[in-house]
Amino acid sequence: MPSDVGFWWTSTGWWIRPNTARDVMNVLGAIGVYNARQSFGWRGMSSADYRLTSSLQRKLGAETSETEMRAAEVDLLAAAREWGLGIGPGGYVDDLQLLADLQHYGIATRLLDFTSNPMTALWFACQSPKDPAAAKSGVLLALNTTGMRQVSTVPTGRSWSYLNNPAGSTLQDALKDPAPFLVRSAIPNERLRAQEGFFVTGAVPPPRGEVIASPSGAREFRIQLVDPFEAINVSWTHGDAERLAASLVAERQRGHPSAMPFVAVIIKAGLKRKLLRYLENTYNRTAKVLFPDYGGFLEFRSEPAARDTVAD
Repeated sequence: MPSDVGFWWTSTGWWIRPNTARDVMNVLGAIGVYNARQSFGWRGMSSADYRLTSSLQRKLGAETSETEMRAAEVDLLAAAREWGLGIGPGGYVDDLQLLADLQHYGIATRLLDFTSNPMTALWFACQSPKDPAAAKSGVLLALNTTGMRQVSTVPTGRSWSYLNNPAGSTLQDALKDPAPFLVRSAIPNERLRAQEGFFVTGAVPPPRGEVIASPSGAREFRIQLVDPFEAINVSWTHGDAERLAASLVAERQRGHPSAMPFVAVIIKAGLKRKLLRYLENTYNRTAKVLFPDYGGFLEFRSEPAARDTVAD
């Protein structure tokens, strides 16, 4: 892991590190009103060293391919259904809905938890990382979701693949397009509703970079580009952190500002405690509110600051 705090994010040029708690709130507000034609999903991670990686990727190991991911996913879904899970009033629920339910109970899936509420994401970014070697500063990711497909967890039944695989065709068809997509559960549980949560997912992208041959042509080498997005294929080019910071604080000019693919807001470790007090007192963001179920009671009653990411 690189030694620089937030290396994966600061190397992109699309990052900002506010100096005070008030600056953090100002930055989040500035992103929210940056452009009326753009929308953002929010995800908080307790360490700025963390990349955007799904729990199933972390379980399978580094450099997991989409083929390996899909094979593990199919096995998981089959095992869950054999266990008797994924059955609703109308029969088998869709694979996407079953994955959402499995994720709720801590089972590793390809789904990435996001929220439409930046204060919820900030709460997660202010938690303490479980990994003692990880940076104590957190990161709040604002991902531009403008134009992303929205895939329902209720199958439409309009494709040929549906006739062959009614419960799995929605996910199977969605993964054919390499672009990420949004998933909103048709049957949200209490935790998902409390966190105003939804999912972002997609096919695992190939490593960013290029393969070059040695001068003799005898060997090939891959030049790996820095990319914090391991789980989904986010299209971005290198940004300018100074220009980004200026655009978020400058007076609005006429016309629509240029699109931001994402913004990584680095939350300094020394600000976390103060921000958590503000979130509790003003925004009603606490473990009790965000995890209103037996699992949350079990996890947070004695350790209220032990989560790493949004419902992940």
